[in-house]
Amino acid sequence: MEDNELDITTLVEKYEQMHALGKKMYLDADEFALLAEYYNAGGDNEEAEEVIAEGLKMHPGSPELMLLKVKTLVFSEMYEEALDYMRQLSEEGDVELSLLKIESLLHTDRYDEADELINNTLERELSVDDLYYFITETGYLLNDVDKFDRAIAFLEESMKIDESNTDVIVDLAYAYEMKGNFEKAIEYNNLLLDIDPYSYDGWVNIGKLYSMNGQYDKAIDAFDFALTINEGDTGLLKMKAMALYLNDNAPEAIAIFEKCLQQSPDDESLYDSLLEAYEAMEQYDEMMKLIDKKEVAFGSTGILAKRAFVYINKGDVEKAEELFLQIPEPEKDTLDYYMLEGELAFQHDDYVQAEVAYMKAALLSEGNEDIIDRLANISVAQEKYEQAAAYLEELLKIAPDFPSAKSRLAFIRFEIGSKEPFDEIMAQFSDEELRSLLNLIMGNEDTDFSGYSRDKILIRLNEARENRVLFKNIKY
Repeated sequence: MEDNELDITTLVEKYEQMHALGKKMYLDADEFALLAEYYNAGGDNEEAEEVIAEGLKMHPGSPELMLLKVKTLVFSEMYEEALDYMRQLSEEGDVELSLLKIESLLHTDRYDEADELINNTLERELSVDDLYYFITETGYLLNDVDKFDRAIAFLEESMKIDESNTDVIVDLAYAYEMKGNFEKAIEYNNLLLDIDPYSYDGWVNIGKLYSMNGQYDKAIDAFDFALTINEGDTGLLKMKAMALYLNDNAPEAIAIFEKCLQQSPDDESLYDSLLEAYEAMEQYDEMMKLIDKKEVAFGSTGILAKRAFVYINKGDVEKAEELFLQIPEPEKDTLDYYMLEGELAFQHDDYVQAEVAYMKAALLSEGNEDIIDRLANISVAQEKYEQAAAYLEELLKIAPDFPSAKSRLAFIRFEIGSKEPFDEIMAQFSDEELRSLLNLIMGNEDTDFSGYSRDKILIRLNEARENRVLFKNIKY
């Protein structure tokens, strides 16, 4: 046992004996600090606070104990109290105190004051160790309050000093992920795996990132590697199944979802994922069986709507409508109810009612891709082309690869005939996509446009658009 371990053990024993007897013992300020840090390290924060309070009664001006008092306030998220208390202390030369004040300022939305203190601290003549500690901790603090750009700037500087700090790499990967820069997040996650190739969390995280980046093959490989480390993780199997489903491999996804359901029959999300996969495979009987199981496991709430959707998929609108009318009053102000109401109205060409229902659904699920897609279709059916274009543009912002959204927007722009918006959507197409679009618009798929350059295709498309506008002007 080291001497300092012996000292703290003896000190704790003496302190606790006196405490049990209700007596106070005189200690130096540094001894009180040692005791407080010991209790903090053991998770006994209340005892640590009591030690600090007792120590400050005996040594009211101790900078060490005052700093520990600030730490306890910040740790307890009492930021205003911490800022008030720190007014008694000088920040000069103490990087740790500056960091505590920066943390308190950030969490009380005083960003300008925090920036000023960060800049003032950086202007001091800090040692290399203090500078590294300060910029690293500042990066963490900025990440905590979602200031990702500034966090990245500090953490990148930290990496220049020590590129092996895994905590910094994790925070950089997180910051880039939150900014939507999945490529950089993957790059940093790969650095973690270079340091520890058998990191379970590392493989899981990079699998998630590949999934978010649409690289489903790589995501599946990453999840497979993680499963060699922890084979029975149901959550990980769910992620792999979802990646398989998104990678157009519904059969294998179904097999894994079914296995997960056997392992975790109380996980309601598995029922919904499996229903979606069955729907993709048009396995409607299996959907009905699973809905029955879900009703047994979780009750009847929402079950009628789910069964009605299956009947719509099977083309039995009459049966779906029968179930829709049986939905009880408490379930009517729900997303599934309004989606079902909208779909049934659309089936009956009642576009006004369909639009109202989907608008209600949109209020309950903001940014829902399927709802925006349906509202676009309803707008087209009502010949509200500008409105349909607005919905499709919104959809493409949320989901740039949403099936057929770009093509439909192109056709709508073609129908409207406005050159500038038409050119904007054309710029988003690859050369091959433009050739396919020209074939469709010209109505002659046998025509060979393979030798056309991009410019020539765009000229032909614009000619077709202008002719369409001329035709409409003559007609109306």
